[in-house]
This record gives sequence, structure tokens and C-alpha cells, in this order.
Amino acid sequence: MTSFAPAALLGRAPEPGSGRFARTLRYLCGRPLVFAFAAVPLAIVLLLLGVIVYVSFLENLNDGLRGALTLRHFEALSGDPLIYSALWNTAGFTAVTVATAMLIGGSIAWLVERTDLPGKRLVYLFMTIGLLVPTFFMAMGWVFFLHPRIGMFNVWMMRLFDLENAPLSIANVVGMGWVEGLGLASLAFMMTSPIFKALNPSLEEAATVHGLGRWATLTRVILPLTWPALLASAIYISVIAFAAFEVPAIIGLGNRIFTFATVVYVKVTPDQGVPNYGLVGAVSVLLIVISGFLSWWYFRVIRLSHRYGVIQGRGYQPKLLRLGKNKWLCWAGLLVYFLLSKLMPLTLMIWASLLPYFQPFSMEALQNVSLQNFAIIDWHLVWRGAVNTLVLVFAVPTLALVFGTAISWIVVRSSWRGRFLYDWVAFLPHAVPNLIFALSAVIVSLFVLPRDFPLYGTLLILVIVFVLVRISLVTRVLNGALLQINRELEEAAYVSGLGTVATLWKVMMPLVLPAILNLWIWNALLSYRELTIATFMVTQENITLPVVVWGMWNGGLAGQAAAVSLVFIALLIPLVALYWGLRAKSGFEYAPRA
Repeated sequence: MTSFAPAALLGRAPEPGSGRFARTLRYLCGRPLVFAFAAVPLAIVLLLLGVIVYVSFLENLNDGLRGALTLRHFEALSGDPLIYSALWNTAGFTAVTVATAMLIGGSIAWLVERTDLPGKRLVYLFMTIGLLVPTFFMAMGWVFFLHPRIGMFNVWMMRLFDLENAPLSIANVVGMGWVEGLGLASLAFMMTSPIFKALNPSLEEAATVHGLGRWATLTRVILPLTWPALLASAIYISVIAFAAFEVPAIIGLGNRIFTFATVVYVKVTPDQGVPNYGLVGAVSVLLIVISGFLSWWYFRVIRLSHRYGVIQGRGYQPKLLRLGKNKWLCWAGLLVYFLLSKLMPLTLMIWASLLPYFQPFSMEALQNVSLQNFAIIDWHLVWRGAVNTLVLVFAVPTLALVFGTAISWIVVRSSWRGRFLYDWVAFLPHAVPNLIFALSAVIVSLFVLPRDFPLYGTLLILVIVFVLVRISLVTRVLNGALLQINRELEEAAYVSGLGTVATLWKVMMPLVLPAILNLWIWNALLSYRELTIATFMVTQENITLPVVVWGMWNGGLAGQAAAVSLVFIALLIPLVALYWGLRAKSGFEYAPRA
């Protein structure tokens, strides 16, 4: 048999450069290239986590990472009353957030999936938009509405009833949790909709036959069967709420109400002196431990959820509950939610942008309406922030998809025994608060990298961290998408002479194109609205549009902050329209991390 027999048996002609070097080059550009490419972001994830933990034990960072080790920072942490206060505030904030999000989002999901509520497509539209509207935008609107001193509602009530104190206040832990919960209700809706949709209606019918009313059926049948999935959704949301920065920063910082995220911010950006990175590292370790426990609990609940499966496949037909005249009452409740979570903040932001200082609506206030805030804005700063934000919008989702595709292919398609390590490390950016990756990246760029590699303060460092924290979302979705592709298609491509990279590009990617497009849009939207990471890494060179808004708000320029926020929302509209166009065309949907 000649040397060309294997090529002939595979149905392809021999290639000119079939020597040892050419074969080695083709091999290295195949699977080893995919493995190496996938390892790059995961290695950076482990590096950043390792650095922040190591820094918590360093005496100081003056000599880089070569200083003496100590437990002094943990001792200072245990003796700091601010940390204990932040711990209780964070626990209360998280509890209120989860309760609000699950109650509102879960109730709307039940109405959409289990009843004959009219206009369900419109509900899906509003709930999706809720995922895209930044929570700092909602928080600013609620400050204008329920702040104890300037809030429009409180001023009206005090004038009307001659009260000395505000009847309601948003400037507390419950208020912050309420606002965060309103923002995360859309995510709760997306996560609980499949739960109620999959519930076998024959169980409800059996409960009705045995004389149980709707309330008894809900508490004795529906909730016991769905509680593992509902609990998993609640834990997932609690992981997000635990490390939330935007709402506690907008509402809490000005009122000296600290959570873990805002404590870290205060320690990193002190009014005087230099940042105490050792203490920040110790706080970060505590955040990692608590977030890791919540993530472990989440996966444990998910693994046990099979015990509550009630769909048998044969004879399963969802049956919708008839609301009758109550459907208008349900729609009234939905309109109240949309009013409080979206329309009211938007209206108050427009009103605040037209006034030199915020004041409740009145005929006297109408005389002060003008476009002065828009005229005095530093538009050069806004333009720089907008350009940087648009660079992130296009670069982050593209790179996240490239790296995420390589990771998902290894996890789903390769036979390497250690492939699950890739999957585990890829999930870490979800389990660990994003602000920790931002802080660690700053430390690495300042104290670890050589001076001739100036990464600190550049847009590149933002791109790197943004990509890392989006890897979890990309791999979660692509893992499921690639599992749906039959291996025979991949094997046929190999037999036809395509290598691993070519098979990924020409065969598998076109088959999961709907998931790719939707992932790109979602990551673009999340990158556009991201405030937390950008705030902890901001410089004049890499400032983004959300950070411009935060800087104006934190500097007491509420009217200008409201004006720039309206520009921010206006630029968001084309991305939302693009998402809905792709969604309508592909029919692909999922619930991302907010």
C-alpha cells in the first residue's frame, strides 16, 4: 500500500506538504490550539483569585508580592465595627431583594404560564426590557420619589398633612432591597416561567376533585412540588444581590448605609491616604467564602430536583386556569409593577433633568424648567465615555464567544478526563462577585506586571475583566446548544478532511447560530450597562458612560446625572430593538445573569 492510501481511504486527495513538519503543524493548529486557547481566560481567572487571596495575607504591597505574610488584616477585619454593620445590612438587603424579586417575578410567571391571561407576549416584552434597564437608573428614580428630604411623594405628604417627618423613606436597608428586588423581578420571572410551565395540571385537577380550593391547592400541591426549583432560583438571585453595588451605592452611600460592596469601594477609594489593599483582600476572601457557599447550595438543590419530577411525557397537556373577570384585576397589578419599576423612575429622571435642583412637581417648579443641565454637561467627557462603552459593547461579546466556544467544545465534545476542570473554572466568575476580579486586576496591573507593560487605567484591562466575568454565561448556554448537535455531523467533517478548528467554524457554529447571536446581543447589552467593574477600575482614559453618570451623581450633580442617564437610555434602544429582532427570527431565549 502506498503512502497515499490513508488519504484515499478517507475520500480526499493527498496534500502537497505531508511531511513530518506539516503534519505536526496541522496537529498543533487542531485540538492543542483549542485547548490552549480555552486555557487562557481560565488561567487568568485562577491568577486573579489567587492574587486577591494572597494579598489578604501580605503585610503591604510596597515590594509587590514579595512582602512578609501576616494575619493582621483579618484581625483588623474582625475588630472593625463597620464590617459587622455591613454584614447585617448585606444580609437584610439580600433577604428583602430575594423576597421581592421572587414574589413579583414568580407571581407574574404563574399568571403567564398557568392562566389564560391575555396579552402574554406584551408581558414577555416588558419583563425582558426589565432585564436590560440598569438598576442604578431605577435607584436614582426612587431617590427622587421617596428620599426622606427631597422625595416627591414625601414632600407632598408632609405638606398635605403637615407632617414633620417623611412618612416613607427609601434610605434604609428595606428600601434598597425593594428597589433591587424590583430590578431582579424580571430575572426571577425568566427563571420561574419554565418551572410553572412544566407542572403537570392533572395534580391540580386531582386536588380540586378532592375538595381543595385554589389557595389550598397552591400551598399544599403546587408549592411543595416546585419548591426545589423555586429555592434554586432564589439562591441564584441571592448570589447576585449579595455582591450588588449599584443600588447600595446610589441610595446607601449618601446615607451612611454600607453593604459589603460599598465597604470595599470606600476602602479602595479613601478620601485621604492610599487604598488599604490588604484589608480589601481580607473582605474579598470573606465575600468569596459566602458566595461560594451560596453557589454550592444552589448546585446541591439543583441535583436533588429530580425527585420532584411530575411530567411523565405520555398524556401531558398543560391546562390553563380561567381567570374570568379577574384577568383585568391581574392586568391592573401588572401595570402597577411596570409603573413602579420602569415608568415612574423614567418620568422622574426626565423631570429632574429639566430642573436646576430637584423639587416636587408644582406650578412654581414649572417656571424653572429648562435645558440648562444639558447645556452645562461636559460633553467631551460624555463622548469619551460613550466611545469607550461602544468599544466594550463590540469587543467583549466577540471575545467572550470565541473563548467560551473553545471551553464548551472541550467540555462537551472532547474525551479528556480533566475537561470538567475547564467547566468548573469557567463557572467561578459567576460564583465570585465581579468586583473582586476588578480589584485583583488593578492589583496585578499596579504591583505585579512590569512597568514597561502599562495595563492599569487602559481600556484593555476593562475588556479583559469584562470578558472573564461573561465566560460563565457563554459556556452555560453553549454547553446546552452543543449537546443538541449529533456527533455524526462532527465525525463526517473529520472524515472529509476538516480539522478541529475548521469543523467548529464550518459545521458546528452555523448549527448553533441562534444561540451565538442571542449570546452576542445579551453580552453586548450587559457590557453596555455594567457599572460595578468599571467603577472599581476607572481612570480618565477608560471611563465609561455608566461611570460618567455615577461620577455626576456622587458629586452632587443630580440634574446632570439624570440628563446623561436619558442619553444612556436612548443609546440603549437600538440594542434592545436588535435583540428583539433576532429573538423573533430565531426563537431562541434564555435567562441571563443581570
